[in-house]
Amino acid sequence: MEPSAAHMAQRTAGRNGDARLDIDATTRFRARSAPSREAVGRTIAHHNDKVQGVSLSSRTSRAAAALVAAIALTATAGAASAAAQSPGDPTLEIAVGDDVAGGTTTLTFERYFAGETANGTPVYVYAPQGAVGGDVTGVEGADPQWDPNPDDEFTPCDDATNTAANFEISDAQLAGLGEELVGAPGDPGIVQVDTEHYGPIGLADPSDPNSDALVLLAYNIRDEAYYDCDATQYTVGYFAPQFIEQDGMNVIVVDTGNWDELVGNPDTTDLTIEGVVAHELQHLLHNYSDPGELSWVDEGLADFAIFLNGYPVGGSHSTYHQVFHRETSLTRWGGGLENYGASFSFFQYVWEQAGGNGDGTYDADQQYDGAGGDLLIKRIFQNPADGMEGVQAAIDQFNAETGANLRSARELFMDWAVTVYLDDEGSPRFDIKAFDFGDPATTAWTIALANNEYWGGRDVFNGAVPQAKWRNRAKRGLTGDLTALPFGTSFQTYRNPGSSFSLSFDGEEQTQVAPRSAPDHLYAGYESQSDKVLELGRGGDELDFWTWYFIEEGWDYGFVEAQVGGEWQTVPLTNDAGETVTTNDDPQGNNTEGNGLTGTSGGEYFVDDPEYVHLHADLPAGTTDVRFRYSTDAAYLDTGWFVDDIAIDGAAVDPADTGDWTRTDGIQQNHWVLQVISPCDLNGPSTANEITDGQGNFVYRYEGASIDTPVLDGKCAGKQGIVTVISNLPTGDLQFLDAPYDYALVSNPKR
Repeated sequence: MEPSAAHMAQRTAGRNGDARLDIDATTRFRARSAPSREAVGRTIAHHNDKVQGVSLSSRTSRAAAALVAAIALTATAGAASAAAQSPGDPTLEIAVGDDVAGGTTTLTFERYFAGETANGTPVYVYAPQGAVGGDVTGVEGADPQWDPNPDDEFTPCDDATNTAANFEISDAQLAGLGEELVGAPGDPGIVQVDTEHYGPIGLADPSDPNSDALVLLAYNIRDEAYYDCDATQYTVGYFAPQFIEQDGMNVIVVDTGNWDELVGNPDTTDLTIEGVVAHELQHLLHNYSDPGELSWVDEGLADFAIFLNGYPVGGSHSTYHQVFHRETSLTRWGGGLENYGASFSFFQYVWEQAGGNGDGTYDADQQYDGAGGDLLIKRIFQNPADGMEGVQAAIDQFNAETGANLRSARELFMDWAVTVYLDDEGSPRFDIKAFDFGDPATTAWTIALANNEYWGGRDVFNGAVPQAKWRNRAKRGLTGDLTALPFGTSFQTYRNPGSSFSLSFDGEEQTQVAPRSAPDHLYAGYESQSDKVLELGRGGDELDFWTWYFIEEGWDYGFVEAQVGGEWQTVPLTNDAGETVTTNDDPQGNNTEGNGLTGTSGGEYFVDDPEYVHLHADLPAGTTDVRFRYSTDAAYLDTGWFVDDIAIDGAAVDPADTGDWTRTDGIQQNHWVLQVISPCDLNGPSTANEITDGQGNFVYRYEGASIDTPVLDGKCAGKQGIVTVISNLPTGDLQFLDAPYDYALVSNPKR
């Protein structure tokens, strides 16, 4: 199993169970400076000592300061064992890999639970032989001091608290976890709840009728924290498609650390192993339904599965999003905990706005009701379109099926942007019923508290803030960057905005990855777990082309391939200096064919901006065709791969059939929204641009690249003030680029 394709659960704590929060804001389209993670952890802990540092996480970008580690299982060993093994066998031989040290080790897993759900799905729970019911010292796959390769430079963390005792698990715990999976009278269990709300488990191996079972492996996952005593997160569970492809089994993995705290704990308000399994099972199901779905949808629905199963929904995800709201894009996945908080809360909000269970209730009733939010979430899960387009298509289908008039995905996003700030428990429009921001059961943090306490008064103003004052405060770190992330939010608080005021906004209308030669270039697209092919339709001796790429380094790759004798083979690429820019390194098993192009064109990954560069390839003798192939794994994506000005043997090649690629001008159309949140009516008798909820909340919504609001009456707001939120909802072939803007509030303007 290649770690790059893993959807993983993460817990932000030391391996000794000393939970602490730990926040990062560095995984972005452009490299950015990051606040101190330790400083954030101390700040959060000071205000929220009841909230443990827990996260569910797919792997993040391998940018500097990224902390999410992945776990590898080898493709070859998995493939070799698949034919000889079947789910439910007394033992399984599974080769597990190591994201940090590399290499693989075959572990023998013993079955400790076998059961079946009420709807007929077999479920099996395995752990390493010798790892259950006693001291695990010396047990491979259980003992934290076991070194799978004593001859390499990596040694397990030898902290005095990282002992075998922390990884002891019992028969009773495994049996209890199995029973949570299969259910009992009056309790449908995790597997049935997930499969009924989302979709069925498929046959992992069509030749094996038993391969529609769920296999749970519990072992000590070898991640960053396995070796680094100072690591602040560890992988508590994951799903990877390679289990299906190479082992012929539907497998979910959970870590065996700290089970006394994480398994069967009815008192926690934070993540549990049971919640991890609910989350990871959604990933497995989604892999059958729509394996190319964008991560923000897949991860949001996976977190939502925790709610559907009735497990605690509070903790780090909500905390991180409330604190790092300005640094978070809903739709451009960065893999940070804040991304999970955003996507989870968005789908929770959508479910509630669509009617929850469909009968006027909004609790987790653990049954699929075929109506209301249950129906809409299933339609989103099933829809083959990706991202916001898929959400909108599902809403259209839902409205047609039910006669409802649910607002568009775009409108729901704008309302959600207000809701994550207000979260007014009495509001029918600006509340998430399952969450209570400011309550430690969800998170003690709110956006307002974070801006004041953690960010030291960032985006909090008294009186007028003309553009010059705004820019001056920005230089001193008292405002956020005047750049909007796609489908992001930036909140500004104005106390005493004036007896009257107006707002002026100017945003960039278009953002572009420009072709080298106008008017367009060829683009491989933005899709997870895919191979996008562009064939040129002719062969020759030498290929020349220009290219711009920002490809997840070491995980995703671009390949140039030549067809010789009917077989495709990769070829190395060189730049104008004669330097080879492709690599044969294969750290995650995604570059087995070699000659992969990865990272940033013309610079260092996540340090420099990409730029167009000129590349060459000497084609093998007998080449009859040439193609470009962009290969991505699951989860995280960077902007991708563009090519332009292609030539073979000096003759221009401009393919009429672009295959899986798109001919594009590289323009992102920006759609700006400025909203004003007020505790009172700022509009007087006019209701233009005004939304009210009957609970004393007034929202004024303005759209466009250039906005000058009418003069608003600020007397009623007083010291309580008003809050503005700025968002960009881009469309076009590219929908994930940052965009700059200018903005000002003018007090007592001339009418």
